[in-house]
Amino acid sequence: QRRVHGGETFCEKMEGPPTITVWENTYITEPKTDEKFMPSRIKRIAEAVLKDRLSEKLYSADDAKSWALQVSDEVKNRIKAEVKMARYKFVVQTVIGEVGGQGVRVSSKCLWDENNDNWTSASFQNQSLFATTMIFGCYYE
Repeated sequence: QRRVHGGETFCEKMEGPPTITVWENTYITEPKTDEKFMPSRIKRIAEAVLKDRLSEKLYSADDAKSWALQVSDEVKNRIKAEVKMARYKFVVQTVIGEVGGQGVRVSSKCLWDENNDNWTSASFQNQSLFATTMIFGCYYE
C-alpha cells in the first residue's frame, strides 16, 4: 500500500516481500533566510570548544591527533544541536601543533555554491600549542 504524506512517498509494512521506500524530490534548492550558514554564530561555537578543550593542555604529539578528532566532533555536534540548519552538511577540520616560534598557514580549497555554502574558522593558542578549526557548511538540496 502506498501513501503520500508531506511530499514524501513511502510504503507501509505488509505481509510478503520487503517494502521499498521511495523519496520524492522536495525541489527546495536554497535555504530559508533564517536557516543560512552564519559564520559568526558558528565561529563562536568553535572558539568556545577550542578554549574549553585545549586551554589547560600541554602539547603532546601522541595526543594531538585524538584531541583534534575530539574537537572536530564536539564542534560538529554542538553546531547541529544549537543552530537549526537541517539541510546543511558540515565538514570540520582541526589542526593542532606545537608552538615553537614558527609561522603556520592552514588553507583549503572547495568547489561549491557561492550563494548557499559558506565557511568559517576559529583559532586558539596557549604557551604550548596552537589549534585552528575550519568549518564548512554545504547546503544539501
